[in-house]
Amino acid sequence: MLVQAPSKILKNDFRIWQENEKSTVTEILKSEERTQTLYSVKEVVSDIEGELRLQFDEERTLLILPLYGEIIITDFYETISAGMSLTLNTEAGKDIVIKNMVYHDQTDFLIFEFKKEENIQNYAKNELDFTLKNNAFKISKTLEQPNFIGLYNGRAEGYYALKDSNKSIFGMVINGAFEFQNRLMENRDALLLWEIEELEFEALSENALILFMEV
Repeated sequence: MLVQAPSKILKNDFRIWQENEKSTVTEILKSEERTQTLYSVKEVVSDIEGELRLQFDEERTLLILPLYGEIIITDFYETISAGMSLTLNTEAGKDIVIKNMVYHDQTDFLIFEFKKEENIQNYAKNELDFTLKNNAFKISKTLEQPNFIGLYNGRAEGYYALKDSNKSIFGMVINGAFEFQNRLMENRDALLLWEIEELEFEALSENALILFMEV
């Protein structure tokens, strides 16, 4: 029998989008909901020729995951597109600028803000290979904390045993629908789980895309 762990569902329907100059931002995980290591999660839709400027008072580790389109980031001179991720450490007080490199369409990307990890020295780009379905693999090979993404067929199941029982789980459905630890999650819904040792989930639609990490 699946034990119901304490949780907080972060529903997509209840989010507020804030319009900046040529970009729109929503907070999936707000700073007041931060965990031990994950401080915030944002989704950004950048217009044609749009850019997003971020500044952090303290050093942070960022994981940037494009969902659609192509972007370029300050001081990293390669574009990052859907199917890739980028991990980097920020400098206190220095701006990070993320620009849309698609000249005919918007881009859509996620920004995960973590407590700084000392082992990350430079920008680390990672290719995501979704050819093997029904399998979770690392979004970032550089982050010390476990972090996974996977593409699943309908009714396919997944299981994960936490490496650190003192950590929480942050999960998010990128596309489709899942039953995630006995909770229904649909497109762009997210969830925090505490006091959990094992995670179970099942895809409820074809080509359902999910990510989760220990935080």
